[in-house]
Amino acid sequence: MEFSCKEIVPGIRQIGDGQDNFCTLLTGSRGAVLFDTMVGLGDLKGFIRDLCPVEPTVIASHGHFDHVGGARQFSTVYMNPADLPLLEVGRGQIPVLERTLGRDLSGMEESFQPERYRPIHPGQALDLGGMTAEVVDLSGHTPGSIGLLCRELGVLLAGDALSPQACILFPESLPLDHYARLLDQAGQLPFHQFLSAHFDVPFPKHIIENFSRCVPLVGKKRGMEYSFGPLPHIKGRLYVGEVRNQEIGQLICLITKPDTPPPG
Repeated sequence: MEFSCKEIVPGIRQIGDGQDNFCTLLTGSRGAVLFDTMVGLGDLKGFIRDLCPVEPTVIASHGHFDHVGGARQFSTVYMNPADLPLLEVGRGQIPVLERTLGRDLSGMEESFQPERYRPIHPGQALDLGGMTAEVVDLSGHTPGSIGLLCRELGVLLAGDALSPQACILFPESLPLDHYARLLDQAGQLPFHQFLSAHFDVPFPKHIIENFSRCVPLVGKKRGMEYSFGPLPHIKGRLYVGEVRNQEIGQLICLITKPDTPPPG
């Protein structure tokens, strides 16, 4: 398969697998980081080798299949230990994913081996030379969701934690109040644009305010029934904040668990 590659700013490239999944390559003068490995389609490691003169440190934003599926291609991947239980969940989801995605994903099982992962925690930082990748807590989508803050470039890599179509519908997702606090806390971090894992364009920091406006809709509106496509047994309710935001050209919504109570 062919990967796409788009430079966001010098030193930061967004790589896609053609399935609306993206990972991010950070390259400094002394080191590199690959943030996420997507589903694991194609030779991601070989593609990265052609882009980067040094072997990158691989970090997972969280433990969902579309972020760690390619972990088997790398000897070591770092992940917040809070998401390690999701690996066994992901292993059990492979047959369903094969049916819904229409692909043989049997090789993905190797990516769900806990021994492949080493711990990384918020507060740790990697000096890549002219660029520092600082691990920040973005829990909410999952208990162990993390981001990478590049202060020098004013960029936050947010995984699925910050997204126009925010998902806190999974069994492991944290409560709505926690998500609301995450948005407030993210707004205090020193960056001016962020990358979300299913888009190849950066979003301005201030758009987080629009995400926050979805939170009070829970409980005030009925919301639309929602099934997560790759795993249709996971159900939720979708609350639309903006059908199409004029600045970013995206639907802005919040997808919660079906029984989520209104914010406290």
